[in-house]
Amino acid sequence: MNKGIIFCGVGGDGIITASNICAVALMRANFDVKKSEVHGMSQRGGSVNAFLVFGKKVYSFLPAKGSLNYMFASEKLEALRNVDYLNPDSKLLVNDRIVPIVGANIDEAQIEESLKSYSLDLKLINFNDLAKQHNMQKAVNTIMLGYFSKIIEIDKKHFIRAISETLNTKLIDINIEAFEVGFNLK
Repeated sequence: MNKGIIFCGVGGDGIITASNICAVALMRANFDVKKSEVHGMSQRGGSVNAFLVFGKKVYSFLPAKGSLNYMFASEKLEALRNVDYLNPDSKLLVNDRIVPIVGANIDEAQIEESLKSYSLDLKLINFNDLAKQHNMQKAVNTIMLGYFSKIIEIDKKHFIRAISETLNTKLIDINIEAFEVGFNLK
């Protein structure tokens, strides 16, 4: 049976890079993977989504509402915008932050309650604070990927290999360290 993931965030968050690393990790774990991306405004701050489907054999992929099993969201508003792709059994990993919108009055508690109403399996963690604690502010999504690898139950060796194959050589060591921070988070 195939499973689907939505990666969502805003431009500049590294959502496409995170989804690329995950796609390579899934391929290294011997899954067939199909991927699509939506770049919204294609600029810093615009909505960015990437969709992955993986399984023994994936023939085609168009994400339908209610069809995805997992969400990786770099902020709460984008998570809320995309919950329609999920089903009641979906597992959500959401960075506990909001990218401010000019002129918008945002009720964070209401956003959290709305997210909780879509899934009982919501992990809302402030990965930005965790990254600051480890002086890894530019590797927030890699920390999230470390934690996410446990949610989707893919061996971390595949993610570490994917980081090594996907990122620039200068960035590999810090991102492997960041992955381990997320993986070791309880």
